[in-house]
Amino acid sequence: MAAGEARLMNGDGPMVRVEAVARHYRLGRHVVRAVDGLTLQVMRGETLGLVGESGCGKSTLARIMCCLEAPTEGRVLLEGLDLTALRPRQMRPLRQRLQMIFQDPLASLNPYQTVARIVALPLQIRGGLTKTAVRDRVAELLGTVGLSAAQAHRFPHQLSGGQRQRVGIARALACDPRVIVADEPLASLDVSVQAQVLRVLQELQERLGMTAVFISHDLSVVSHVSHRIAVMYLGRLVELGPARAVIDEPRHPYTRALLAAVPRIGRASPLPPSLLEGDPPSQLESPPGCHFRARCRFHQTEACHQTDPELETLEHGHSVACHLAKREIH
Repeated sequence: MAAGEARLMNGDGPMVRVEAVARHYRLGRHVVRAVDGLTLQVMRGETLGLVGESGCGKSTLARIMCCLEAPTEGRVLLEGLDLTALRPRQMRPLRQRLQMIFQDPLASLNPYQTVARIVALPLQIRGGLTKTAVRDRVAELLGTVGLSAAQAHRFPHQLSGGQRQRVGIARALACDPRVIVADEPLASLDVSVQAQVLRVLQELQERLGMTAVFISHDLSVVSHVSHRIAVMYLGRLVELGPARAVIDEPRHPYTRALLAAVPRIGRASPLPPSLLEGDPPSQLESPPGCHFRARCRFHQTEACHQTDPELETLEHGHSVACHLAKREIH
């Protein structure tokens, strides 16, 4: 993480910023609020971890950040340029700056193309390289992610899950992107393979100083690769801060619940085994007050039932959206 930390300390501005972004889907007479007025920025050279349960809006936000889906409201800025204001023709040459690693590599890789062809295609679309230069660059990229020359001539179904995910990473790196968004890149892999792919991503971040968004439902994984961690619940941010602070001193009850669910070998969790009650409320309705209160075990105030809390900075860049955050909650 040294390279990324140095960039953060240099005070460079945000590489990516989403401002008041919302994505709503109409379902009959109802509206599903997948992302609901979220503001977030990713600094240059930073890896931001984005965590939350399935259905909280992480993948929708990822697609919006990569301009694969348009927001209902709000805007996305890349190095200060408002991407949401651009027409498709204007956006096309900028797409190489934002690349995505998808959750299921078997579904996101063309089954009829070899590994070499899959990785070469972005280079060919970008243009400006000879066939020899493309071939050399493909070999370099495959070596970067730990794949051999022999594997370049195989098809995706002939590779293991971890190898397929490495192909996805190589393809994302092909156009030298400014930002990479990894959407649950370890979800479909065995634990041992997860460790290998995670190591590849860590090494790339340290060596290339990439700006990255790493999305997962697993806080323990995110803590290994992230400078900061953002926690999402029902399309909103509920906690944001330096990775160590969020892991060691979680301030939102939902973050504490996610950490309590992480298996620990050889030692007990300092948090109670279960901090959640019931199921998430329907995204078709927006009840008054805090959206998390129906599942919160802690003593609630009148404000919890009347006002949805805004994200508020407590100390050292650690922000929480909770009326109880300044209290000692157990």
